[in-house]
Amino acid sequence: MSPSPSRLDLRKAKALVVDDNMQSLELLSQVLMGFRVGQLKSCRSAEEARDMIAGERFDLILIDFDMPVDDGMTLVRHIRAQARQPNYTAPIMILHGHTPVEMVIQARDAGANMVVRKPIAPSILLSRIEWMARNDRDFVAADTYSGPDRRFRNAPIPDEGEERRADAIALVADPTRAMSQDEISSLFG
Repeated sequence: MSPSPSRLDLRKAKALVVDDNMQSLELLSQVLMGFRVGQLKSCRSAEEARDMIAGERFDLILIDFDMPVDDGMTLVRHIRAQARQPNYTAPIMILHGHTPVEMVIQARDAGANMVVRKPIAPSILLSRIEWMARNDRDFVAADTYSGPDRRFRNAPIPDEGEERRADAIALVADPTRAMSQDEISSLFG
């Protein structure tokens, strides 16, 4: 049975998981194998990861944020600074148990594609992998930043006419059109 076109086929994908915690590394590996990732490599330090990354091309790199010696951000910055290495533009996901806004911004600014909170829920992890695979964000290489374009596209209104949602926007914007809770409830009852 071949996969449907809407499902992401990871059988030919090659992934690298970097995590200093053996249990977390094993769990992530099992989840990725459950997604049918074709080739999976893992390592327990940023130093070991740098060696693998220099010699092999990966389709996905998952990095734990909190590792001794070199943390995940340091590794992401290293990967993004190596323009001639095979993984310079590879999708990178940072994993961490705590995801305050400051850390997410730090990961974004280091060049990571995505941040996912631990403990990992397989369905969330798969949806984030699918989003990265299907998203066509440009890769930006500049003096102060290398990584996926941090902007999300908001296309301008086409010259052919007005915004296609103009009627709906006008309706929502009109304060006299607000529905009471009873009116809303009547729609569902």
